[in-house]
Amino acid sequence: MSRFKSNLRNKNILRAIAVSLIFSGTVVITAPVEAQSAVNKEYDFNIPAQTLSDALNRFALQTGLQVSAHGDAIRGLRGHPVQGRMTAQQALAQLTNGLGLYFEIKPDGSVVVSNVASDANALTLSPIMIQDAVNFDRHAGGADRVDSKYISGTILARRNPTTVKKVFAGEAAVSVGGAIASSQKVFVRGVEEHNLAVTIDGARHNNKVFHHSGNNFIDPSLLKAVRVDPSVAPADAGPGALAGGIAYETVDVDDLLSPDKNFGGFATATYDTNSETFTNSESMYGRLGDFEALGFFKWGKGDDYDSGLGEQTYGTGTNLKSFLGKVAYEADNHRFELSGESVKDDSNRPFRANLQNLTNRNEARERIYTVERTNVVFNYNMEHAQGWLDPRVTIGYGVSSVKVPSPYGSDGETRSLSAKFENDFHLDVRNKITAGLDFYNDVNAYQDNSTTEIDERARNFGLFTQARLQPMEDLKWSIGLRGDTQTFTGLDGTDIDTNGLSGNTSVAYKVIENTTLKAGYSNVFGGVILSEGFIYNKGAWDYQNNEVKPTRAQNFSVGVETTHNGFTFDFGVFRTDADNVRNPTYSGGPHLKHDFITRGYEVGAGYYWNNGFAKLSFSDTTIKVDGSAAKSDSDTTQYLGAPLGKVFALEAEHTFHDLGLTVGGTIDGALKNKDTTKAGNAALDGYTTYGLYAEYKPKELEFLTLRLEGNNLNDQAYADRATYGQDFANVEPMLEAGRSFLFSLRADF
Repeated sequence: MSRFKSNLRNKNILRAIAVSLIFSGTVVITAPVEAQSAVNKEYDFNIPAQTLSDALNRFALQTGLQVSAHGDAIRGLRGHPVQGRMTAQQALAQLTNGLGLYFEIKPDGSVVVSNVASDANALTLSPIMIQDAVNFDRHAGGADRVDSKYISGTILARRNPTTVKKVFAGEAAVSVGGAIASSQKVFVRGVEEHNLAVTIDGARHNNKVFHHSGNNFIDPSLLKAVRVDPSVAPADAGPGALAGGIAYETVDVDDLLSPDKNFGGFATATYDTNSETFTNSESMYGRLGDFEALGFFKWGKGDDYDSGLGEQTYGTGTNLKSFLGKVAYEADNHRFELSGESVKDDSNRPFRANLQNLTNRNEARERIYTVERTNVVFNYNMEHAQGWLDPRVTIGYGVSSVKVPSPYGSDGETRSLSAKFENDFHLDVRNKITAGLDFYNDVNAYQDNSTTEIDERARNFGLFTQARLQPMEDLKWSIGLRGDTQTFTGLDGTDIDTNGLSGNTSVAYKVIENTTLKAGYSNVFGGVILSEGFIYNKGAWDYQNNEVKPTRAQNFSVGVETTHNGFTFDFGVFRTDADNVRNPTYSGGPHLKHDFITRGYEVGAGYYWNNGFAKLSFSDTTIKVDGSAAKSDSDTTQYLGAPLGKVFALEAEHTFHDLGLTVGGTIDGALKNKDTTKAGNAALDGYTTYGLYAEYKPKELEFLTLRLEGNNLNDQAYADRATYGQDFANVEPMLEAGRSFLFSLRADF
């Protein structure tokens, strides 16, 4: 080993000193190394987390390999730490994990890093496009992440989402019901998101306000990345991760501003032809010494859209305002960040905002809904920390409200104060243990013209630890444990104390090169789930004589994934068993609950070439309530899950770099689902909808990005499969917008 190191130094030290990366795209030249040797040879790496340009420079120094990278591809990116003995290819995969980059080892042994393959005619040895992990996740690559769905900044830019539904377009395992942003609900493998641990910038989110409105009202323009942990979530995901979790992250200055600039900004404008909706947003951001700041504001205004039937869909207009502000200070590897974020929708909606009409009711057609969510989060962490001290602190306060002035002056509001303190103990480069504690104080409150504020409350304190280990070269293992103690307080002041343990384990085993088997299991204590405020009945709800029980869930997941010469394939089966999921009614009492099971399978396949990709995602999910399919309708399951059946999504894209043009398309759909007929209701009709887009970045005006989208081009009249009420004869569900064209313009400066 020492002789090998000495020879390597003697032969390559002069070359390595000459290696440098210049952001304009100029590349260094060193003596070539035979390609197959470069692929198979192992090196000892010690590369700390740092800017990607510096990290690649260190990679070149430690291997003696020639490294090239275009400045536009790596500007503003940070490389992950790499330590230990491995091949150059393994090190590059770890270093660039989640950055949306290709790397190629060419026949002469040189390495090219780019957002595209650098030469379509070159012999490429195992080109890799890393697109399912993102750089905001410090635990990416752990066994508990092998099932995670990552929506990176690159993917968000490609999908150009205007609602949460489009954030998850292309992910069949994640369905979003509701045609308008303020009433959309997210379902992961058929489970409704109130049964998941949902965070925004690391802070817990509590917003179970009103079953006719959405859950997590989020403006996608604020997002830099999203991670979904379906079914099995680690212990550090937070309390209440009954069937997984969703982590939303908003943009930072480093995501927008290149290292060679101190100030910047952008402005965007969009126009939708169907609803004649115009949106405008502006942002400015900058650095001054160790300080940085960011401000973002967006507003949108538009009319009701036409459905695929060609009819105006009342109550679908846009009146949106959103804001994001961040300030941060970073010095001596200590980073302090304070962010504030707000989204508000104030418009006429159908009388019941998540459906168009009830045919057996004589009610007003529309009424005003004011939906608003505000989030304030403080984060502290140590940048580039290694060893046994790598702390993180998150303190958050979030408020979600739904105000419906007519007919009762109803005002529902949820409030959540949460905190999390944790530390990563890095045992070595492959093994670490995360341990910490978290706390929340949640309030669900309601008041109207005749009622002063009444509320349910829950206070929870938790301890957790999660070990992410690699006991063998081809085996990764993650195991976690958490304990929670909760005090629930009912409308009448009754306190109910509960506590419980949760455990999880996940494994990922590489059986052969590029093929990994994966499995996970969790048993999760969820405590007593708060009810929504709009159904409170203070005078009649009896908590003392009607036992309110804590929720518990078990999750199973097994699958396989493989890649070969640009092709990818994955398959998995899953199941969630949840008991005592609270589902009270106004007249029935606070103790009513359901048990439910969701189960199914998902399949994914894709092909990635130098300048594009094509990807198919398919999921088949069923839900059974209280052991009977007769209760599995969309009304009974609205806080549990959804009868999704078979859904699919196809995405494809190709970039013509010489022209500055990217073109792509989507196909989304669902097959007919007869599961709801077992409950005596109508079957859910199948549908298919098509979309195309083109994005142009003129070389002579590099600061401009022009985009044209055509959505629902076949003018399909349909409601998304996760949308409420399609199985009932007396419900007219909210249909999606018909054919529409979206024009977008962005200017960066």
